[in-house]
Amino acid sequence: MKQSERLAKLPVYVFALLDKLKAEARAQGKDLIDLTIGSPSHLPPKEAIDAQTKALKDPACHKYSSFEGDPAFIAAVIDWCKNQYNIDIKKDEVVILVGSKEGLAHFYLAYLNPGDTILVPMPIYPSHFRAPLLVGGVTEIMPTDEKNNFLPDLDKIDTKVADRAKIITLTYPTNPTAAVAPKEFFAKAVQFAKKHDLILIHDFAYAELYFEGKKPVSCLSIPGAKDVCIEFHSLSKTFGMAGWRLGFAVGNAALVGSLKSIKTNLDYGPFGATVKAGIAALKVKGSYLKKMRAGYQKKRDIVVEGLNCLGWKLKKPQATFYLWVPVPKGFTSMSFVEHLMDKTGVVVSPGTGFGDSGEGFVRFALVESDEKIKETVSRLKKAGIRYNG
Repeated sequence: MKQSERLAKLPVYVFALLDKLKAEARAQGKDLIDLTIGSPSHLPPKEAIDAQTKALKDPACHKYSSFEGDPAFIAAVIDWCKNQYNIDIKKDEVVILVGSKEGLAHFYLAYLNPGDTILVPMPIYPSHFRAPLLVGGVTEIMPTDEKNNFLPDLDKIDTKVADRAKIITLTYPTNPTAAVAPKEFFAKAVQFAKKHDLILIHDFAYAELYFEGKKPVSCLSIPGAKDVCIEFHSLSKTFGMAGWRLGFAVGNAALVGSLKSIKTNLDYGPFGATVKAGIAALKVKGSYLKKMRAGYQKKRDIVVEGLNCLGWKLKKPQATFYLWVPVPKGFTSMSFVEHLMDKTGVVVSPGTGFGDSGEGFVRFALVESDEKIKETVSRLKKAGIRYNG
């Protein structure tokens, strides 16, 4: 049985290899601390859990979801966007998603024809370069590194490449580097998109996971951004609802409408009870988000300070629950992952999983308990793991 060409063209998925290595290690009785998957450790708000529990008894929630989405959820999204990011969204500028990853993949399907070019910064979350490949798109890489704060230099993009491109994708705060983009960068990106007639995608999954009060910027807060931009939001990271599969996209009405058109042919939308829970989550008041941020900031501080005692010179990231860590001399990304797992039982992600430019780095996802996070540092110290760069 021969696979489709689109599937066969995908590069090797290093996380599949990593899963195999973890399974083999566990079969041998290895006690692993798994810091590979960015699955939040904080629980959803009680209000969301209670809303879902109550909704399970509502017969209407067990029917097909409306293509247009629950009006109450749309209203909650509009209020959320205004209150959190001071952006004005209308009803026809919202689409509910079965998680933002699903929405992004369907959006590429709505706009990319075989051979169309998409501009993608790298390193970046794999879906942003793998999903376009699945629909026949051509990815043009915008390299980023620590010297430019992992922001692509838009001035260095070849004009011919920019003019033939159809989409530019951005995502700040970024998985895996934890980079944050200032408002000035988004303003420049909006003008760049307009100049070259590009659709601007902004994946804003980590919008609320920030530290020291340094709130990330919504691309849609830039005047005129809505002319070209669609922004993807997820309840997974903000409210610890990763397994619930719920998100939304907001922005240009035509872009949102095209995504809705694709979705009407491919799915029905999230489970109705989950939507009710999402409404409750978006309306949560009080200290929930502050407590969530404080928890990850504590984990961040433990690991950054611990690694710096072992020779690294890491800066504390302003957002996300990731650390982008250079590997010691003599190792590749994957060989260091294997060495670390063998010597300590700590498992991290190889940088190459986020694109070729991720070579030389690994990603720590700080999503285990405080005890496990402390033990991570302790195991590295006991094993004599040090940075020699």
